[in-house]
Amino acid sequence: MRKGINPAKLEDIKAKNQYFHQIIVPVYLPKLEGYYKEGLDILKICLESICLTSHNQTYISVVNNGSSREVQDYLNHLLKENKVNEVVHSSAIGKINAIAKGLAGHNFDLITISDADVLFQNGWQNAVYDIYETFPKAGMVGTTPNTKSYKDYNEMFLFDTFFDRNTKFRKVSDSEAMEKFILSLGFKVFKPEVLKEKILSIKKNGIRANAGCGHFCFTVKQDLIKSLKSVVSNHLISSRDDAIFIDIELSKYGHWRLSTDDNFTFHMGNTVTKWMIRTLEDMKINNSDLFNLKIMNKSSCTLKIKLIRFLVSKLIKSKFIFNSYKSYKKLSSKELKDYYI
Repeated sequence: MRKGINPAKLEDIKAKNQYFHQIIVPVYLPKLEGYYKEGLDILKICLESICLTSHNQTYISVVNNGSSREVQDYLNHLLKENKVNEVVHSSAIGKINAIAKGLAGHNFDLITISDADVLFQNGWQNAVYDIYETFPKAGMVGTTPNTKSYKDYNEMFLFDTFFDRNTKFRKVSDSEAMEKFILSLGFKVFKPEVLKEKILSIKKNGIRANAGCGHFCFTVKQDLIKSLKSVVSNHLISSRDDAIFIDIELSKYGHWRLSTDDNFTFHMGNTVTKWMIRTLEDMKINNSDLFNLKIMNKSSCTLKIKLIRFLVSKLIKSKFIFNSYKSYKKLSSKELKDYYI
């Protein structure tokens, strides 16, 4: 038997109005031994760096994807201390499904999706916002530039900027950070050297953005990723799922994939090193707020976009045609010989 009116019916959800940027971190640490031995320490550095570097209008969601009891207790402690806004606990449902849970029930202008082993740097959000405001066609923005990703699912950028004189291969701003990222993934150093020296970039009004964006940490406009709320994946972690549900889904709207010129996020892997601790200790707390961003969120998948993407994807497979493009975009003859991607 019910008596009276439920007070919740008389209240609106107003708390979320103070946020416009959501960060989703799916966490999978089933045990703290073997490969995952230092996983909790890595996670702590990751989340602490997010808390320190993110402004007050950031909504932090952590999705526990079947992690151990120690990890659950740590995440609950963060929520209790109001360091994060939301903790979702689930069984091991997989990365894509965990991201979908983080998106559910929210409608923020921008969403950052990050692996749980990413170390954020001060200024990363401002750098991302600069790109979105300067280049309205940007749909997905990364914070770790990588020369090897400039053309991946980025056909519309190559097409739209073909005649743009401000789009060309330029010197990499932080080649050391780029090489550190590649090494952190377990790959060998860049060979030949030109791959860590030159990157395709666009410049406008003093803001430079590099072509390409990976998905270990990226920010996306909410309307481009809303379909992810209803997807179902059958894998814990799968690069194929990342391609199907993130890369292909986002690219069909014709937006550009870009990354910040400077490196604002580091991939830590599964082992804590001294430089990570030092970097965290040197961070400053970001207490800024009252951002007034102009983010265009209207997107559509048209026949024109499909045809352009199809045509460009075929053309860049031709070594002669794509080498001609790279030469046109200011790679020297010597650089072109070694720039095999």
